[in-house]
Formats: sequence, C-alpha cells, structure tokens
Amino acid sequence: MKYIGISYFHAPFCRKDENAMRVGIFSNVRGGAARFAPYVRLGCDDIELIGLPCEAALDTIETVKKAKCEGLIYYSDHKEDEPFYKALAESGVKYVVTCSAGYDHLNIEAMKRYGIKGANVPRYSPNAISEHTVMIVLALLRKLRTQILRVEHGNFTTTGLQGRELRNMVVGIVGAGRIGYTTIQCLSGFHPKAILAYDIYENNDVRQYASYVTLDELYAKADVIIFHCAYTKENYHMVNDEAIQAMKDGVVLVNSARGPLFDTQSVLRGFHSGKIGALGIDVIEGEGALRKSSGSQKDVASDIRKLLSYENVIFTAHTAFYTDQADYNLCETTIQNLRQYAQTGSCDNELIRE
Repeated sequence: MKYIGISYFHAPFCRKDENAMRVGIFSNVRGGAARFAPYVRLGCDDIELIGLPCEAALDTIETVKKAKCEGLIYYSDHKEDEPFYKALAESGVKYVVTCSAGYDHLNIEAMKRYGIKGANVPRYSPNAISEHTVMIVLALLRKLRTQILRVEHGNFTTTGLQGRELRNMVVGIVGAGRIGYTTIQCLSGFHPKAILAYDIYENNDVRQYASYVTLDELYAKADVIIFHCAYTKENYHMVNDEAIQAMKDGVVLVNSARGPLFDTQSVLRGFHSGKIGALGIDVIEGEGALRKSSGSQKDVASDIRKLLSYENVIFTAHTAFYTDQADYNLCETTIQNLRQYAQTGSCDNELIRE
C-alpha cells in the first residue's frame, strides 16, 4: 500500500509520488479533497488527490488535462453529454468514481464508448435514510410543521392539531431492500396495525415484520406509503394520477428515494382534490436545477412553493442520507474504489462490466 496525498492543482502542499495515480476532485463535490483526507491511511502512495478549482463541465476539462489526472471523484446534478466523456478520455482520464449510491448523473454509455471505468458506493448506512424517513412520518402525523408555524407567530391554540397514532394505521413500504428493511424494523417498534411491503425481490428477513403484497393491494390498504425503491425508466412517475386515485382517501405519502418516482403535477392535483392528506419528500424531480440559474430552476422552485402552500407538506433538501456515519461510509468506500483501480485496474463496485 502507498501514501495518498492531497494537493490543489493551483497550490500543491504535499509530497508527490511519481507512480501515484493522480485523482482530480471538482469543486462541486461537497467538501472537496479535504473531505476525503481523514479516510486516507498514512504510509501508502497509491493515489494522490488533486483539488480542481472548477466545476465539472466540458470547458473545464483542460484543467483536468493540465493536472494530469488519471481518475476523478465526480458528482453532478445532471448528466453530461458524450463530448464531455470523449474529452475526459482524451485528457488521460481512465476512472470516474462517484461518492454516492445513485449514479444516474453518470453517462454510462459514453463512458463505455471511450473506455472509462466507473464505480459507485452501493452500500452505506441504511439507518441514515430510515431514521430520517420515520422522523418525517411522525412529523406529518402530528402536524409538526403547522405547530411550528403557529408558535413562530405567537399562536398557541390547539384547534386542528389533533394527530394520529401509528399503531392504528397500515403502513406500506415500496422497495424493501436494505433501506426499506431498516425502515420496516424501525416502524415495527411503533406496532402499527400492519406493515405491507412491495418489492420484486422478496426475502425472509422482511417477512419477520411485514407481509408482501402486490402494489395494487398496498395502494388500496395503506394509510401511509413510503417509497424506498431505486429509480429506473420503468418506474418513472409511478406515483401519477391513476396511482393516486387507487390509494385511500387522505393517504400520507413519503418519498426518501428519488424525485422522478413522483409526478409533481399529479401530487399537486391530489392535494387540491383532498385525495392526498399529507406529503413528506426529501427529493423532488428536477432538484438539480435548484442549484443553477435557469428557467428550469424557476419551474422547480415554483412547484416547491405550491407544495409548501399546504401546511401538511414537509420538504427537506435531499439530506436523508446526510449523517456522520453515512458520510464516513461514502468517503471510505470511494477511497477504497480508487485504491483498487490504482492497484489492479478494476474495482469490486464496478458499474461498467465487460
């Protein structure tokens, strides 16, 4: 094993090893190179982290080339087109790793075409998202946002604040993988009337706490529906007008997974009709645009304002994953992925297989 150093292309401040794989980190990766420093072991020089003073874009790849980067730690709020990856390959980049479980911001087909390998962090603390989800469910059932807004304005009346108890409710979990299973475990402590699970893959661990049902049955019976499934082209806008109509009146919806699972306009219509009783979302379709100055940014912000006009809506800024333990897992595995590439040219968490 070798030493991993950290430097900035415009101001290096650590020892460099001529044989180390130089790995660039764009400035829009949260925490930059310094974020990964605590997960570097001394006495090794497999890779050297290079802080790049720019965001990832086609017109900034010249910086990558000048820094002589063979790898990148990469994250983005959108998917770059093929010319971006062509330019990366021409600049000498062979490996692109994302410090996240989701990788829909990577253009896998373009990476394949230009011989760039890539990896993600498929597993990190499931408790982070599960605990955040349970927090949102309880907050919605006890009308926490309404209470906070009232108290802030000096209103201490209790009219309209009567909550509901989980033990009297049926909870549905769409997506019962590691995160969904952990949420089921957490919820079981509240002893709900029933926990229903839907997943294309079933396992006996889930059956200890929940009953597997079809998606139609879950929609028809659940008072609270939590989405923990991965986003695919097949389940794009799975929560649409038709799905919402199939749910119970006053249903509570929680999305801690991916924004495109929900058709935002359908959800707004569901609120207007009274079909949806409460909504908790940590993600929303098009959220990446919120960090950009563009027309699409205004569209998403407008949708959020419309949703938040209902006091029974809680929106958190994609922070369900963001705990100390989860960040430790994400950073540690990202560094491990890079070490494997530096040592062997392949990776256990490879996204691009032959």
